[in-house]
Amino acid sequence: MADNSEHWRDIDPRERALLMHLLRDEFQGKAEILQQMNSVEVMRVSPEGSLRLRTSGPVADVRDNDAPSPRANDKIPVEGFYDDDKKSFLSVAKLVRLALHVTDGRLSELEIYKEDGSTIVTGPYEIDLSRVHFY
Repeated sequence: MADNSEHWRDIDPRERALLMHLLRDEFQGKAEILQQMNSVEVMRVSPEGSLRLRTSGPVADVRDNDAPSPRANDKIPVEGFYDDDKKSFLSVAKLVRLALHVTDGRLSELEIYKEDGSTIVTGPYEIDLSRVHFY
């Protein structure tokens, strides 16, 4: 998708709430990332809800979590998930993954996808945040 200014917009409250939930635990570079959140703008890049992120503020020195990013100069310091299966807790989990990307020290993307490739039933901005867990 083009980087045209007309596609960028202010982050909405539900998007901000999900990002802040993902940023709640301690990690290297968190203080700078939180400062970047003060200027964040977003662009929707997928039907699942993935967002490109554009910020100003101090550059963050972050490290990958357990799932390193395959992209150059990109790190995933925080990754969460929730079970999108509305059946009983004994059913096979259908996980929606939420990966926060930082490229060259700046928030760059909130990547959202369902592990099994099926359609997401409960969207990432409608989920009860108490159901979002961390790796």
